[in-house]
Amino acid sequence: MFLPLASLGVKRVYNGAIAYTPDGNPIVGPAWDLPNFWLNEGHSFGITAAGGAGWQLAEWIVEGEPTIDMLGVDPRRYGSYATKSYLKVKNEEAYANVFVTHFPDEERIEARPLRTAPCYDRLKALGAVFGQKFGWERANWFAPEGVPQEDHWSFRRSNYFTHIGNEVRNVTENAGLLDMSAFAKARMSGPGAEAFLDHLVANKLPKKLGRVALCHALTERGGVHSEFTIQRESATSFYLVSAGAGQRLDHDWIKKHMPTDGSVRLDNLTNSIGVLVLAGPKSRDILDKITRADLSNTAFPWLSGQMIDVNLAPAMAIRVNFVGELGWELHHPIEYQNHIFDALMAAGAEFGLKPFGIRAMDAMRLEKSYRLVGTELSIEYAALESGLHRFVHLNKGDFKGQRQLAEWQERGFANAMVTLEVHNTTDADAIGGNPIMTEDGTVIGRATSGGYGFRLGKSLALAMVRPDLAAPGTKLMIDILDQRLPVTVLEDSPFDPDNARLRA
Repeated sequence: MFLPLASLGVKRVYNGAIAYTPDGNPIVGPAWDLPNFWLNEGHSFGITAAGGAGWQLAEWIVEGEPTIDMLGVDPRRYGSYATKSYLKVKNEEAYANVFVTHFPDEERIEARPLRTAPCYDRLKALGAVFGQKFGWERANWFAPEGVPQEDHWSFRRSNYFTHIGNEVRNVTENAGLLDMSAFAKARMSGPGAEAFLDHLVANKLPKKLGRVALCHALTERGGVHSEFTIQRESATSFYLVSAGAGQRLDHDWIKKHMPTDGSVRLDNLTNSIGVLVLAGPKSRDILDKITRADLSNTAFPWLSGQMIDVNLAPAMAIRVNFVGELGWELHHPIEYQNHIFDALMAAGAEFGLKPFGIRAMDAMRLEKSYRLVGTELSIEYAALESGLHRFVHLNKGDFKGQRQLAEWQERGFANAMVTLEVHNTTDADAIGGNPIMTEDGTVIGRATSGGYGFRLGKSLALAMVRPDLAAPGTKLMIDILDQRLPVTVLEDSPFDPDNARLRA
């Protein structure tokens, strides 16, 4: 084969600045809002990444998608908040942190705070210790009075472990309030919206007005690209919510698949709508004090949404959450957020309402075996390998990735998602990437995420393992730091498997 580049020779040598990015990872993949425009830059270690980056980019261009999950280097992991001034500060920070120890709970401090919800100062006054996601400040946990509002990063259980446990306990026994304004939010509308959206996702769209469904957009091969909570607003309008970190990625995915005849319109609502999550067994009692709406199961069933008044302010209350407790997400025009926040805190005082953070939410979602895009959900795994059988309807009619997913299923899956109980660990939990082995040391999978389940009193891990070793009760091993520990496969959603608390 004739390779022109091999015979051209070096014409000019540049000796300039090292290329860096805000998180130190290169930028490899499609540009947003542009057709067939590709980026491959920011390689601070230069030629060492050439083979892999070129391989995956070539597959992406030619085949339409890579074979390796590229979320960590995708250009769309940044948003419009990444101004040139932001890049300068963060790139200098990335350079200064190349040869230091990095921790799984690390939160870098430069260029922060940048994007803040209106309730930011209220949360800070209540002890919030913040992290950031897609430029947004989010409360990771809350330091009680007298405890410093600071992280001690570690590979083991850190200074916030006990406090997260207290947050989980309060949500379980009383009620908690969580700011999730960083969610990506959009409205899809137009005469072609329903047909387009139905083809884009693998689940059936909600039929009744106000009803919601969890839907996944698959890649052509049948892996998971994006996850959306979709509410039907009308015959021609849908409200879409997805992960805050996926705002540009998810919206660009939609726009690049939309018809060009003007029959479908997408409006980004992220910055104009805030979200407060009220969850816990006393959440109905709290909300009932400050709304005129009927919150009973008959009038307001699980997986539905209604416009209600929260004290004086309007909000779309959607009866879903990511922690497995009775509760509502309150989506509201962001200018009303502090009014709603104050009304909830005042009404909730007698019921023990307290704020909780992202780390408590993550601990609770593990107990429910809830999947996350980028960990349990990936383009590398078939949607059914990730256990999305309730949300993927191969017989609903044509949708993107349907045929290839069915063919993948016929060939046989190499993985099955399981929930594991980790035994004999006292100060460290799985963090994702941990190898899963048989007792003789044969690697048969890996953890996708992990942590401590405070409601169960168990160390937990979600993992992809060989399907023949996925049955509940199966005994395996996991590597955590310097220890090889026994694990047991649990039934899916080990906490409240029948969702009685969600449906209460």
